[in-house]
Parts: sequence; structure tokens; C-alpha cells
Amino acid sequence: MNVLKDELKNEIIEDFDRAKTALASARRNFDEGDLFTSANRLFVACENAVYACMKLRFGGTTISRKRIISKIQSVSPRMMELYEHSYDLRVQADYGRKSRIVEFNKERIGEMINKVEKLIMDIENELKNSGALLEGE
Repeated sequence: MNVLKDELKNEIIEDFDRAKTALASARRNFDEGDLFTSANRLFVACENAVYACMKLRFGGTTISRKRIISKIQSVSPRMMELYEHSYDLRVQADYGRKSRIVEFNKERIGEMINKVEKLIMDIENELKNSGALLEGE
């Protein structure tokens, strides 16, 4: 991989930090029984982790939802599934819409938190291996 430009590297780090912060918020709200906020923060965590990964792999500083969806399946079907499932939970939580993919309940949200946490750890390893993230960051 080419050496990342400072601006892009900084954006990747900011996206990844936002993902970790949102995941901590999702877990905290889940533990407090606030499933609506937990589902919202879960999607933000997943989305920002995916942004960091997409920017690392494809460059560019502006990533739209449409662009993510067009590229994510080729990168990782598992990542695509988590992105879509967490989005479905967020839409149910924020707008009261019916489930398209995954049922909105405590068990599903808890499972998704654990899956997104694993995704974030995997992306963190990829970022470290690329040099975008240093050990201890």
C-alpha cells in the first residue's frame, strides 16, 4: 500500500476513533436498558468503522452511503451484513419502522454489539498492519 497522505490518515483515525466511542456508548446504553439509543450508536459505530476501512482500501475523503454499499460487498460480505443489520436496527429505533432484516429486541441488539465489536477489532488490526494506526493508538 502507498504511504497514506496525512489528511487521509487523519480522517481514517478520526473515523475509527468515532467508531470506538460510539461502540462504547452503544454498550453503555444497552447495559442501562436504553435499546433505542444503543441501536443508534451501534450503527454509528459500524458505519464509522466501515468508513475507516473503505478510506484505507480505496482512498478518498468523502464516503457516501451509496458508495459504501457499492464497494462493501466486494470487500467483505460479513461487513456488508453487519452494516445492513445495524442500519435496520437504527431505522427501527429512530423512526419506528418495521424490521426489514433483523428484529428489534434486546437479544438481537446484544448480538449485534458483539459482532460489531469484533468487526472493529478486525479493522483495527488492518489499520495497524497498514501503518495508518500505530500500536497503542
